[in-house]
Amino acid sequence: MDTNHFSSNTGNEGMEQRLWDYIDGDIPANEKNLVEELLLTDENWQSKYRELLDIQQMLKSAETEQPSMRFTKNVMEEIARYKIAPATRSYINKKIIYGITGFFLIILGAFMIYAFTQVNWSSEGSSSLPVDFSKVNLDWGKYINSTTLNIFFMLDAVIGLFLLDRYLTKRKQHIKEKQA
Repeated sequence: MDTNHFSSNTGNEGMEQRLWDYIDGDIPANEKNLVEELLLTDENWQSKYRELLDIQQMLKSAETEQPSMRFTKNVMEEIARYKIAPATRSYINKKIIYGITGFFLIILGAFMIYAFTQVNWSSEGSSSLPVDFSKVNLDWGKYINSTTLNIFFMLDAVIGLFLLDRYLTKRKQHIKEKQA
């Protein structure tokens, strides 16, 4: 491979990569001879070689910063200045939990009352169950339609906005108390 062909095939990035390999000593022997010959004859290669040598010298002479001996302790002290999140039980309102529990208990109780009122207790059929399911004729289509679903979703949206407003108001008051 001749040097003119070698230098013309390598662009600026290729020349730089070959020079770094030459400086680091990671270049094959046949390419090493070609790079040395180009360094003697080509001005572009010479200037780039000098530039890369300067960069390498700066990297070798630069002192790397090391953290102080107290680095970990300083970081931990800085973290300790910030308020740590309280335990879960201190920011979950127990009244909300009790309200949700009560709601589900009321729904369960209403369902049980409805079920017991539909039972025919005086039936003497051959069935071992005291409930006559053939008489229970619930047509859910009469109760659940697009109008009732729209009303349900609107009520949910209003309740959600009400709760969001209440939460934001409490949060705003809490921020004002912190600043005072």
